Amino acid sequence: MVKNEQKKASFLSVILNAVGAGVVIALLPNALLGELLKFFKNGNEFLELIFQLVITIQSFMAFIIGALAAYHLKISGPGIMFVGTATMLGSGAVKFQDNIIILQGIGDIINVMLTVSLSCGLYLLLKGKFGSLEMIVLPVIIPIIDGGIGLMTLPYVSRITQTLGHIIHTFTELNPLLMSILIAVVFALLMVTPISLVAIATGISLTGLGSGAANMGIVAACVTFLFGSMRVNQVGVNVVLLIGAAKMMIPVYLKHPIIAVPLMINGIVAGVVAYFVNIQGTPMSAGFGYTGFVGPINAFNRMDGDPFINILLLLLAYFIIPFTVGFFVHTFTKRIIPNYTDQIYRFEIEQS
Repeated sequence: MVKNEQKKASFLSVILNAVGAGVVIALLPNALLGELLKFFKNGNEFLELIFQLVITIQSFMAFIIGALAAYHLKISGPGIMFVGTATMLGSGAVKFQDNIIILQGIGDIINVMLTVSLSCGLYLLLKGKFGSLEMIVLPVIIPIIDGGIGLMTLPYVSRITQTLGHIIHTFTELNPLLMSILIAVVFALLMVTPISLVAIATGISLTGLGSGAANMGIVAACVTFLFGSMRVNQVGVNVVLLIGAAKMMIPVYLKHPIIAVPLMINGIVAGVVAYFVNIQGTPMSAGFGYTGFVGPINAFNRMDGDPFINILLLLLAYFIIPFTVGFFVHTFTKRIIPNYTDQIYRFEIEQS
């Protein structure tokens, strides 16, 4: 009984860690280069090609997660491909339209987790059951069955994101300051989860101050995890967090929900800052924080007055205040909550 529980815990840990690492691998190229390439690619075929490549890499996130999970479960090379393919098919990133296959977005991460779990579980269950026919049977069974199940569950799983979107949309009917705080807190709490904040923001057409508050909530989440991680993780992990790719910490957050406490405090501050600086944005910029300077650039383009003053305000809002507050919140929370330590931020992935 104990061994079965340990195996289940280990299996879930592998899946969560694969999601964390896969998100970084897939999204980091665009996070680093996307916005800069948008500015300089016009008229330059080489930069246009690079831009298309970093966008395309994002759409393979599900395949990367599936391959990583299979690899760390000691699944063989062919099996890794079966699992990766099934996860890709069931993610929602692959669209079928008028006999054309289209890559669109990154898919639904919750459905990716479901599909990769089913794929790995089915492969481990069937491995060795077909003898010499295994290389004929499994390439058919795994991608078709698990990919098909993923496509069937996708509409229902997507309703989680839609429901959250409707709840957040009700905040926009409140007074601006309260709206800003609530949206920032919710986005801070949801940033490091399998929920797609870009999908929520675009689904409810979150614009103006609501978009800016969401953007600042993501900044609050990035800062929270950065200060928690600094003393326990390697430089590479901390640099990724500094860039703003905090979704890699999904396994850390799900294992230690106490992190929600500093997230809420930093989120409240972020909402207040968004309101007083009047940070605004678009549905697309709402889900990016300062990553690739998407948030600051969109906010700057919507500010009136002296450009130099506006730049100073954005530096204050996006960097000086969040990083200063984040440091003190992390230190304060460690003192008042016994189970809240630097160690809970340790990012680990199974090593072969």
